[in-house]
Amino acid sequence: PPYQHLELAEPVEVEVFLQRLTDSVCSESFRFTYLPKDHDPYGIEAKRRKKPPGYMEHLAALPAA
Repeated sequence: PPYQHLELAEPVEVEVFLQRLTDSVCSESFRFTYLPKDHDPYGIEAKRRKKPPGYMEHLAALPAA
């Protein structure tokens, strides 16, 4: 589930468990760490999402005759 505060300044450690709705039996809890959002200062993710050039875009334009 999402953490209550989305803009984290530092990692937050929480305990997570499952609870059955029919009889409220709970599983053993385990630790989970929410990490701050990586703001990608160099635009690496944007470059990964960029569409690669098509075949014709690799060819140089021919000079007009």
